[in-house]
Amino acid sequence: MSKTCNHDFVTLSIIGMVTIVVILFYPSQILAKSNESGFNIAENPRSFIKNYTSYYDGYNNTIIVGSVAKSDYQDFPQNVLIGVRAYNSITNSHEILTEKPYNSILYRDNEPFPFKFKINSTLFPDAINEEPFVFKSQNVSLPITKLNTIELKYPVIPQGANKELYGNITNIGPIPLKNITLFAIVNDRNSTQIDSVKTVIPNLKPYQTLNFTFIPDPAIQNSVYFYSCVGGDINDMKINDLQIVNISSSKVLGYKFSSLVQIDYLNYNSSSNQFSFSINNIYPYPGSLSLELMPLQNDPLSISIDGSPLQTVSTRNVDNKTLIELSIPQGKHDITISNIEE
Repeated sequence: MSKTCNHDFVTLSIIGMVTIVVILFYPSQILAKSNESGFNIAENPRSFIKNYTSYYDGYNNTIIVGSVAKSDYQDFPQNVLIGVRAYNSITNSHEILTEKPYNSILYRDNEPFPFKFKINSTLFPDAINEEPFVFKSQNVSLPITKLNTIELKYPVIPQGANKELYGNITNIGPIPLKNITLFAIVNDRNSTQIDSVKTVIPNLKPYQTLNFTFIPDPAIQNSVYFYSCVGGDINDMKINDLQIVNISSSKVLGYKFSSLVQIDYLNYNSSSNQFSFSINNIYPYPGSLSLELMPLQNDPLSISIDGSPLQTVSTRNVDNKTLIELSIPQGKHDITISNIEE
């Protein structure tokens, strides 16, 4: 009897150790148990899987790569989670593994953003045959400022011996950038996606240029022909906090949007005392732009949107600050603030 109990204990210990190892080596995958009989995969109408492919890497892990896009009839940007249904050989049950795409928010219609699963084939032996699906797609309704003030220069053809891609990234704005995720889709000669790659730039100073590298999985590197959909995502923009820009040694400008706005250009011209935004209000309704000039502005400001001067501007002075409130329509707009005192 004691031998049976010891055997059961050893078996349970091994199962526990395997489970811990899996969790340690695959922390980004969220495992949600699902009853096989009640499980039903239905494509989410807000976003969709554009394409996918699967293979084994050099360590016999199952690799599932693909791209996801926002539906063209969906007005709101989408926060997306990709799922794969997989049979767990230890628990004898089906589970859902999930991953985020490499871009945190999908806001352009039908534009593919890559994702990638790395799955333990011993624990999930049939995962290679599973089809990824949109597990969650939610409207993004919180105000977020996405900076797009980066410039990428790269060839689409691989350059290195292992079919890696080398490029340069430049911060073309006056604000330091942090935690930039650069990503790309790897294609074969038939324009089929065979890998998803990414790299992280921890810090990028104003107007600084750094090198970056994309490295494909060694298991498919001989099939790599070109890279596409190279892009970047900046993840550290604070919600509801003023973003501060030093426009001179004695003057700072703070700004905050009340919608999801992508800033494509941000600059202060000291010779003309002008501050300029090029923005895209992605929400399907107007949003507010709150500005603070510190110290306060004595002379009247001149503000224009898309070249048309605003006749009435809401300004007030509080605690040595000049506060400005603007309403920004949906879509792309150029905003110029002139006559800023230094």
